[in-house]
Amino acid sequence: MSKITDMLAVAMAAMCVCAFLAGCERGASPKPAAPAQTNDVSRANDPEYRAQLKGMVDARRAADQRRAKIEAQMERLRALAKAALPAGATPEQIKAELENNPKKYPGWREFAAALKANDAEQARNRAAATAAIGRRIQQEVAEQSAAAK
Repeated sequence: MSKITDMLAVAMAAMCVCAFLAGCERGASPKPAAPAQTNDVSRANDPEYRAQLKGMVDARRAADQRRAKIEAQMERLRALAKAALPAGATPEQIKAELENNPKKYPGWREFAAALKANDAEQARNRAAATAAIGRRIQQEVAEQSAAAK
């Protein structure tokens, strides 16, 4: 029996060595073949879409710069109003001082109106950007489903 056991052990060892050298991998699943894509429908590779997004970013950056300039002027006028009021004045009192004395603080109302207009423009730009991105995503999904058919 011992010779048979030895021969089986040698045979098993030889099979293991052969399997190892052949690259047999247990449990490895075959890799699926990548689907052939005939056209690229990715928005990242669409130069027109990317140019549109860049335009939106530039418009937002310009609006942010306008807002910063307006806020700097408004802050300067707030400091003047705060200095004219007694110590410990509340923000509401400072705003009332600015609103009630247009000759003393010229430009306050114009700055407030410009800030409100700038914020409204930014909201419109944000809504337009969201809509454009949504339309492009829907277009991409439609193109991908058409390509899959």
